[in-house]
Amino acid sequence: MSTSVSVQRPSPPVEPNKRSSRRAWWVWGVGVSAYVAALFHRASLGVAAPDAAQRFDVGPGVLALFSVVQLGVYVLLQVPSGVVADRWGPRRVIAAGAVALAVGSAVFAISGSLLGGITGRLLIGVGDAFMFINVLRLAAQWFPPERYGKVAALTGLAGGAGQLVATMPLTTALHSWGWVATFLSAALVTGVITVLVWGAVRDRPAGAPVETGPDESVNGMLWEVVRRRGTGHSFWVHAVFMSQFVVVTTLWGAPWLTEAQGFDADGAGALLMVCVAAFVVSAWCCGQWVAGRPRRRELFSAGLGAVVLGAWVSLVAWPGVLPTTVLVTLLVVIGAGGGAAMLAFDGARLANPVHRSGTASGVVNMGGFVGAVLMQVGVGAVLQVTAELPAVEAYRWGFLPVVVLLAVSVGVQWRLRTRW
Repeated sequence: MSTSVSVQRPSPPVEPNKRSSRRAWWVWGVGVSAYVAALFHRASLGVAAPDAAQRFDVGPGVLALFSVVQLGVYVLLQVPSGVVADRWGPRRVIAAGAVALAVGSAVFAISGSLLGGITGRLLIGVGDAFMFINVLRLAAQWFPPERYGKVAALTGLAGGAGQLVATMPLTTALHSWGWVATFLSAALVTGVITVLVWGAVRDRPAGAPVETGPDESVNGMLWEVVRRRGTGHSFWVHAVFMSQFVVVTTLWGAPWLTEAQGFDADGAGALLMVCVAAFVVSAWCCGQWVAGRPRRRELFSAGLGAVVLGAWVSLVAWPGVLPTTVLVTLLVVIGAGGGAAMLAFDGARLANPVHRSGTASGVVNMGGFVGAVLMQVGVGAVLQVTAELPAVEAYRWGFLPVVVLLAVSVGVQWRLRTRW
């Protein structure tokens, strides 16, 4: 007599994995919407700079102060942002940052005084400082390490959408609605995003263990991050690519294009949109074909860094107004460099354990924005000194600090590369 035993095989966990993956993308997507808003607010001054100069009745040196305050507080908060991301979790920090963005935009909208304008930009810098690092912290918790580089690049690509809105659409809104209505509307949209973040974002998947390292002090954790060669290399990669992009898109791009290159406000907005579109395409391409491949990433970063430096040398050396074809080409290179800055976070993540990923990202993110602050101060100071020169000549001299700092950054990046 034979006995048949029925063994019930469990179904392969296809659907739960799919549900988990969908949940990860949803949480990341809501978090990244706050980063999109932050990028809009960060870049809005780049297009609105001529209107801001009129509204607040300031010259180029003081106008630079708006951006320097915004980016300066952003830089100062990068390491605290990374530590907070690792200690408190992204949900609370992203929501708080979005509140600061909304309030800053509202203050910037309704104020007509220099102090009010600077206060608004300072609050925007505070809110912006806590966004990118915490969205990357979400990615580190919700996605496996091998996908982190691609998700980081997609985060940069999504942020590019916010910068796109801060080009032609912002110019159109300023002309159609006026200053107050435009920036109050931006504050309202950011407030809605805050509510969405608080309701939908969770720090990690349900049931996932809290991944921690040794009980380190902040100084100890920071030292462990900074001493790694991969962190240093990534810092300078970000310094090369992001700093020069920020100089153009957050402050000096629109005044340079209107005063020195002869475009009206709409034409300048369209050209800045080309630059930001190149950022978006570059971020996507880097995520697809470069991120997650250390040797390819370092070789690509070194090659593109040289191309970006060459573009800025050409911009400064060119006598007179740039032909449109040359100008568009240079803006595409500047934008492509900005998009490639996302590769710095791929390098930082691979060089550091996950429980220090927020701190590592904060350290690396300082590279581009310390460089941007120094460049913007340099450009503003030179333009103030050369105010009597024709605008095209004044901006050629004005952009010389960008070239010098880029050359230093490219050199250090090359020195810290891995010897294959």
